Amino acid sequence: MKKNTFPLRLKTLLEQKQLTLKEVANAINLSIPSVHRWTRGGEIEYENLRALANFLEVNWIWLRYGDEAIASLQESVPANDSVAVERRKYLAEIMENEARMNLAQDMARIVTWEWSVLTDELTASSNSEQIFGQNIEGVRSNLLPFEKLNIEALVAKFTSSELAQEWDFHLPAANSKDECWFVSRGRLLFDAQERPLKMIGVSIDITQRKHMREALEKSEYVMRKVIETIPVGLWIADQNGRIAMANPEAERIWGGTKLVELEQYGEYKGWWEGTGKAIGSEGWTLARAVKHGEVSHGEIVNIEAFDGEQRTIIMSAIPLLDEHNLIIGAIEVNQDITTLKNIEKSLKSIVDQWDFIFKQPLIGIAYCKTSSGHLHVNAKFAELVKCSIAELSNQRIEDLLDEPSLQDFQTKLKESQESASANFMLQGKLKSNSAETTHVQLMIIYNRMPDSTFNTFVFATTNLN
Repeated sequence: MKKNTFPLRLKTLLEQKQLTLKEVANAINLSIPSVHRWTRGGEIEYENLRALANFLEVNWIWLRYGDEAIASLQESVPANDSVAVERRKYLAEIMENEARMNLAQDMARIVTWEWSVLTDELTASSNSEQIFGQNIEGVRSNLLPFEKLNIEALVAKFTSSELAQEWDFHLPAANSKDECWFVSRGRLLFDAQERPLKMIGVSIDITQRKHMREALEKSEYVMRKVIETIPVGLWIADQNGRIAMANPEAERIWGGTKLVELEQYGEYKGWWEGTGKAIGSEGWTLARAVKHGEVSHGEIVNIEAFDGEQRTIIMSAIPLLDEHNLIIGAIEVNQDITTLKNIEKSLKSIVDQWDFIFKQPLIGIAYCKTSSGHLHVNAKFAELVKCSIAELSNQRIEDLLDEPSLQDFQTKLKESQESASANFMLQGKLKSNSAETTHVQLMIIYNRMPDSTFNTFVFATTNLN
C-alpha cells in the first residue's frame, strides 16, 4: 500500500483510538463490510467521508487527501467565508468525480499504474491487489517486461509509434485453476530536456474476452474440420456471388475449383438431367440463392468437371440472411451420385434382360421372393400347368409340385443350406388342372438372406412329355 494514503490514515486512526469496525459502522449507521472496504482502499462517498471525519474528530480533507492537500489549500485560498464555501463545493465535486472514475475502473477491472524510470518505484491504483490477486510488486515482472532494457532501448521502444505500446500477460487466478489475462498499455513521459521520467499505464482484465476468443477459435476449428470431412461438396459465396470457399469434396467432384465472380459461373459446365439443356451462369442454385434469395433442393445435373470427367450431382442451395433479411451470401451443396447413376443404369439393363427372358415363349419360369411367398409366372409356365397366370399368382412353391417332387426339392434344398446361394437341377412332376401329368426338368436358383430365410426362388422348367 502506498504511503500517506486514505486507507493507511484510517487504519492508523482506528488503532490510535482503539476503535473496532463495528463501533465505527454503528456510529455512522453503515455496515461493517463498508468500513472494512475503506481500510482496504475502497472508495468512499462525500457524505460518508464527512460523517466518518466527524466521528473520528479529524479534518475530512486531511483524512481523504493528507497533509499536502491541507497545506496547499492554506497557501492558495484566502480565509473568508464565501471562498471557503466555494472551496468546499469544488472539493465535493472533485471527490464525486474521483469516486465515479474509480468506480468505473473497478467495474471495468482496470488498474492504473506508474513506473519511475529514475527511481524504479512502481505504484498502482488502490484496486490493483483486488484485480491482480496480489500486490503490485508480485506482478512487476509481468507488468514491466521491458524493465531491464537500458535507457536507449527503452526510449526507442516507446517512441517508435505515436500510439501507446500494448502487451499481454497472464497471472494465476486467486481462487481457481484458470489463469487471468490482462492487456497493458503504457506511454513514456519526458521532461523538458526530453529525458525519460516515468511511464504511466493501464492494465485491463481481458480474461473473459480471452476465453470467448478461445471458444470462438475452437468453434471455428471444429467447423473447419466438419466442412473438410463431410461427404458432400460445399460452396460458400459472399453477398455479391463471389465464390469464397469450396471444401475438399467439392474440389474432388469438380476436378478442381475456380473462385470466380457471379458473372463467371458459366465456367462451370452442367446440363439438366431431365432436359439435357445447359445450365448457364445463372442457372446454378448458388447463383439463384444469391441473386433472388431462392431456396433449392435436390436438383439433378450432369456436369463436365475440370479434369474432363463426366459426373452426375444433386445440387441444393440456401441464401444466408442477416437480421434484416438482407442477403449476405449463400451456400450450395453438391452430392456426387455418379456411382449410383451407373448402378441404376446397370440395374435397368439387368431388369430389361430379365424382363426379356421372363417373357420369352420357350421356357416356363416361376419365381418368388421367399419360399412361402406368392408366385410370379410367365405365360409358358401357365401353359405347362394348364392354369391361368391369375390363378398361379395366389399359389406357393409347395402348390406347384406333386408330393414326391416336393420331397426331392426339399432334400436338395437342405443339402445346400450352408451356401449363401445355390442352383440345382430336378426332374419331377407339376400339378396340373388337367388329367395329364406334366413331367418337367427344373433348374432351381435361390439366394439365402443374412437371417437364414430364402429369397428369390426361380424355377425354369422344360416339358419332358
